Amino acid sequence: MINIRKLSLKNFGPFENQNFEFSSDESEPNIHIFAGVNGTGKTSILLSLASTFDYFEPNHHEHVSNNVHKRFWKKEGNFFEDTKEMPTSFSHSILMGEESKVVEKIINYGCKECGNIHQRFEKTVANNLETSKNGNSYQQIMHSNDLQYYKSAIRSRDLNGKKLKFAAFGYSGYRFIESEEIELRDKDNFNPLHLALEFVKKKDGSEKEFRLSNWIVSSYSKAAIEEVNGNKDKADRFRNSTRKLIDCVNELSENAYQINIKTNPWSININYCGKELEFDVLPDGLRSILSWLGDLLMRLDAITWENEDIPVTEQNIFLFLDEIEVHLHPIWQYKILNIVSELLPNAQIFITTHSPFIINSIDNAKLYVLKLDDCHSTLNQVLKTQTGWSISYVLNNILGATHRFGIESEIDIEKFNKYDAEIVVGNLKNEVEFVEIIKKLQKDSLEVYSMIAPKLMRLKSITHKDYMNG
Repeated sequence: MINIRKLSLKNFGPFENQNFEFSSDESEPNIHIFAGVNGTGKTSILLSLASTFDYFEPNHHEHVSNNVHKRFWKKEGNFFEDTKEMPTSFSHSILMGEESKVVEKIINYGCKECGNIHQRFEKTVANNLETSKNGNSYQQIMHSNDLQYYKSAIRSRDLNGKKLKFAAFGYSGYRFIESEEIELRDKDNFNPLHLALEFVKKKDGSEKEFRLSNWIVSSYSKAAIEEVNGNKDKADRFRNSTRKLIDCVNELSENAYQINIKTNPWSININYCGKELEFDVLPDGLRSILSWLGDLLMRLDAITWENEDIPVTEQNIFLFLDEIEVHLHPIWQYKILNIVSELLPNAQIFITTHSPFIINSIDNAKLYVLKLDDCHSTLNQVLKTQTGWSISYVLNNILGATHRFGIESEIDIEKFNKYDAEIVVGNLKNEVEFVEIIKKLQKDSLEVYSMIAPKLMRLKSITHKDYMNG
């Protein structure tokens, strides 16, 4: 199995010069979480990682996957030229295989000629995590036959006759499943790697080949035929991925939503509280989950793997997830990462999030906290996540969201604390306003009142004035 071990970004997105190392202990989840305020480059990191596996046309002018080319700094002199110097705007990733051996070093950089990105590979792959300092140390031909084979497979009309050792997928939570017309075909003829690294999948005329409903119905119909023919094991394999999708939905919703498959005519709907709902009218959180997770399982199921004895969900997978918690209730946010990691035990998962419920939902994932300073982003700290972290701890100490109450209450509490400190030392110039603020805070909530009450009791013992009762 191969993994991404290091990423170096220079003059890319908000990063001036930043390195990330993605080592993980075998006993710990191979999950890497990026957190930080808006603008710290979380999505830029995912897109640069995903472009490691994407295909680049020989002339490069058509490659606009996820608009990655727009994230390279385009100041004069920042793009690569045929000199001995490294480009001054690039992303550089290192793939590592068995026994911690480097299998490929890949650099993406801006092209002055076409305004897009090019990709090159280190001429001699040194078994270290260093980025070459010499522009001439890169070539167009990669060393890893497996990576070369994978990139060429992306270009194919379908994957008939092609067997893969690994696969990479990118998804955003900002996508929804739609109601679909089921159209069974004698033969599926599509490439599951097509647009697999587009985080919000484009519709380019091939979307008919990627209908989730078609895939579910096709899997069940093939399984039924195999069962009639007495091939129970083969039938189970056809149904395996669709069952896993159903299991994930059941676990996430605690069986509140049930996927129903009907025949004559074929149809798929979701049962909720005794009502049959089409995909279009499902809650947005469920539509988002079904869209990206269903798409992922459908693509995994359509790949012919080199080792067919390993279930498709246990293959060597790279998964890039951008804010999948959007539209999800906090309870679902708390569950989703564990569901995905259990579903794909051998996947290397990279995820961006603003959710404290995602961050404290799993133990020992690596958390990369980013900081924005003067429009440039840097890696502030690397932590291992803990389910023992409270939500308030994550909000305050990791996400930097220090407000406990609403804005108006926070302003009043700040004034309360200021005037309280003044009165303690005998300064009564703001005493009248202090009393008015106490009246407001007493009406806010029991939680706010319980917070200020001990301070008012202390003031009473010091000043002999009962501010609590006006």
